[in-house]
Amino acid sequence: MKTYTMTETAKKLGVHRQTMINWIRKGWVKPKRDYKDWPVFTDECIAKIKEWRETLKDTNEGSVIHKS
Repeated sequence: MKTYTMTETAKKLGVHRQTMINWIRKGWVKPKRDYKDWPVFTDECIAKIKEWRETLKDTNEGSVIHKS
């Protein structure tokens, strides 16, 4: 299973890395962790984040996504 770093994920989503950090701190995004406890994302995680962002555009409400 391919995993992506926070920087790679931010680039795929078209947001700044700090935005990803903020989402994690707020509990809106819950990344998986690698063996060094660094946050990592899979293609499935990225797809869920994209879906969540589309939902936000439609409803202006946040929700927690991707629980490990």
